Amino acid sequence: MVGLATGMVGTAAAVAGMYDTPAKIHTYADAVTSGSALAAINGHVEGIDSLGGVIQDEFGFLASFLLPLLGIGLVAGSTRREEESGRLETILGGRIARYQPTLASLVIAAVAILATSVLFAGGLVLAGVPASGAILYGAALGGLALVFAGFAALVAQLVVHTRGVYLWSLIVLAVACALRGIGDATKTWLTWLSPLGWAEKTAPFGEQRWWVLAIPAVFGVGLGGAAVLLAARRDIGSAVLRGGVGPAHATRFRRSPVGFAVWIHRPAVMGWLAGGVLLTAMMGSLARQLLDAMAGNPSLADSLGIQGGRPLDGFVAATQLYLAVVACGYVVQAISTLRAEEADGRLETRLAGTLSRARWLTAHAVVVLAGLVIVVVVSCLVLAVSTAWSIGIANDFGAIMKSGLDYLPAELVLAGLALVLFGTWPRGFGLAWAGYAVAAFIAFLGPGLKLAPWVLALAPTTHIGNPPLGTVDPDSLLGLSGVGAALLLLGFRAFTRRDIPRA
Repeated sequence: MVGLATGMVGTAAAVAGMYDTPAKIHTYADAVTSGSALAAINGHVEGIDSLGGVIQDEFGFLASFLLPLLGIGLVAGSTRREEESGRLETILGGRIARYQPTLASLVIAAVAILATSVLFAGGLVLAGVPASGAILYGAALGGLALVFAGFAALVAQLVVHTRGVYLWSLIVLAVACALRGIGDATKTWLTWLSPLGWAEKTAPFGEQRWWVLAIPAVFGVGLGGAAVLLAARRDIGSAVLRGGVGPAHATRFRRSPVGFAVWIHRPAVMGWLAGGVLLTAMMGSLARQLLDAMAGNPSLADSLGIQGGRPLDGFVAATQLYLAVVACGYVVQAISTLRAEEADGRLETRLAGTLSRARWLTAHAVVVLAGLVIVVVVSCLVLAVSTAWSIGIANDFGAIMKSGLDYLPAELVLAGLALVLFGTWPRGFGLAWAGYAVAAFIAFLGPGLKLAPWVLALAPTTHIGNPPLGTVDPDSLLGLSGVGAALLLLGFRAFTRRDIPRA
């Protein structure tokens, strides 16, 4: 909560420092409103010809993911995860009713969301944004997080595992992004079908439709109420949607360390792959609109950081950076699954037989890295096909594929950092997510906010070179690969030497 609020306020302050005159704000507004392609990505911002509108547009893409993830993470970690571990059953052995833990998690999530919204609104006011618009924007983002918190609480009653809560919540988030993007690009009613569209339609820096806040409030409370009712009626450890009975015997492959790792990581691979495919398909289908907009307004290319008269390469480079952040998120979550296996007691059981620590971790590392390659390669193929369809010509598939693969060393560094934390300090694994958040913030907003070079260097993606628009330095790729490999080896060594389980 503190990290998210700090990042949001820091972004607002940096934008306010860059666009400190009406002329600069007008230039920005003229650039980003050329065509509908950017609206599909960042949303249609009413009142963009103001400081608050510029901040909303700059923060639009990140807000679409960070606020829902705040609600999902707070609820998933305190409902289905506690039930999976067996701790919830122990708590309910006293005088606590079945519905109360779910209700408590929703209350805590609501308080955290409210605090984040208040901090953000206060930061906007300090940055020079009018108080009414700042309060409405903070409330709109809070309503967005509340909807997904309620949805996560409901899904926690429907599925058996925590990973299912994340998987279905992320799928719904991806659909919401698609509906909002298509609705904004086509200027149709589809925007109203998305929770992201509800936050946008409040128009905090335009007409200020306060009544729209009632929509996410009703849905958030309704979804949370349904979750509380289901929690009061179902058996502990069960789920409403359990699926069919599994096979009586596992296959030989499933019984192997690699096969079991594939089964564990499959939901994460599918979820992040769906996000990558949706992102690249949407961006590729908008390629023609964005190229036409840049041809009619050169300042748009400058605002997007596309230089050198190569708009198509610049468009692909921007999309590949988005995809790299998605891939980094996958590896961090995949390795966090290893921590969950240990914390819930399953790892100790697995290692009680003939399976060694090194063999167990090697199997998971191979599967996680293979999943990373799958997410990147399939998403790049979708980008190449959708871009070729949009612009009407067969673009260079090889350049698009290579530019996506060039980011693998940077993604390997994030994976290494996560594994080091898992091996040396499991309780501090949250720092891996903090590192991911910092890297994503710098990658998306660092160049536009003109952050100091040493700050930009903190993100591994900075050292890649922005392919295919920029030149990739082989030495940088080799150096990042070496750092990533060294971190992975350090994580392996630490894991094989520490106690299991380790709190």
